[in-house]
Amino acid sequence: MLKKRTWILIAAGAAVLLALALFIAAKINSKTIKVAFYDVDQKVQSAIQLEIDKMSLPRVRYYVLDAKAPLPKNVQKKYSMLFAKNSFDLNSRAEKFIPANENLFEVLPTSIRKATVYGQAHYALPLLLDHFEIAYYQITESKLGLARPKTYGELLRYLETLKGNIEIPLVCAGAEDRELFGFVSAMAQLLYGAEGYKKAVAVLRESSNMNKANLPEAITRVLDEIKAMQERSLLFAKWTRTSKKDVDYFMQERKIGAVAMLLSQRRGIEYNLVKYYDSDCFPRYDANVDYGIIAPQLVAVLLKNKKDSSLILGHLVSSDVQATLSNQTCLAPVASRAEAYDRQADDVRFWAASCVAGPLNSIEQECESAEERRHALAQKIRAYLEY
Repeated sequence: MLKKRTWILIAAGAAVLLALALFIAAKINSKTIKVAFYDVDQKVQSAIQLEIDKMSLPRVRYYVLDAKAPLPKNVQKKYSMLFAKNSFDLNSRAEKFIPANENLFEVLPTSIRKATVYGQAHYALPLLLDHFEIAYYQITESKLGLARPKTYGELLRYLETLKGNIEIPLVCAGAEDRELFGFVSAMAQLLYGAEGYKKAVAVLRESSNMNKANLPEAITRVLDEIKAMQERSLLFAKWTRTSKKDVDYFMQERKIGAVAMLLSQRRGIEYNLVKYYDSDCFPRYDANVDYGIIAPQLVAVLLKNKKDSSLILGHLVSSDVQATLSNQTCLAPVASRAEAYDRQADDVRFWAASCVAGPLNSIEQECESAEERRHALAQKIRAYLEY
């Protein structure tokens, strides 16, 4: 009888200890800041983690989500905060996120704040800016005495002059999906302005969601303009099959008069080649229409209302940390007073701040949330341009 009672006591004690362990684990888990990264470049991720680790918070864990798959539906249930590119997908889930403290946005230029507005609040906090630029070869530009184009008509005349003096007036590494989307996005915004661009992208998104075989007219009009540039030999005819390595080679051989590319692509080009190319934003078609710039934004999203998460956001938008992030990632800071990595990064922040519409997402952030579907859309665009 005593033996049986002993076993009962041991079992009861074990149950109590297990319950206590589970309670402690749940308590620890509730206080742990779970930071998720989705489709964030490794260099950028490392820079952010380093800054968070400097805060010496008690419990922070990092997770990298599968960028090839759509962002999980229940992301707000599993993690405390998320770092990702701004997108339509994030905007569509805004009501499920914790609005960031509005005081944090006071360090950002007004136009940049617009990028993450939903209703009367912000669903995310911008941290860094990329940018789809057009960079001009300064040596040929100076040799020919060309003025930097500010309108679309001036750009076409600029490229027409280059055509007789250099092998490739304009090129883009269109074999890369991100560069292809960037160029089409920049051209669409050039032709339509910011609001027209948003409407065209919304039509494309709806068409893509319905798996329609043909691209909508709002996009084919843009692609037809690009095809016209190809046919006039202003844009390299094989740009949709041109890789980043090809662009490097063309630069080395001094074959390019201008190149359209992401700032992040520019950072991967050897300095001795890219230093001769002066960055600028795409020109405008109509001076009476409001414009932005195609500038994919890295944003931070609060998924749970935790004090330490808010402290992290405040830390990341402080001027000193913004300067450090810009230096480590070579992207543009969003804080008004932060030092930028170089003139190119500083220019991107200025252009985003000075444009009425501010930084705009590229087509890939606005239309598709899975890598396979993004690539399928890119292939559909290539097929149209090559037909």
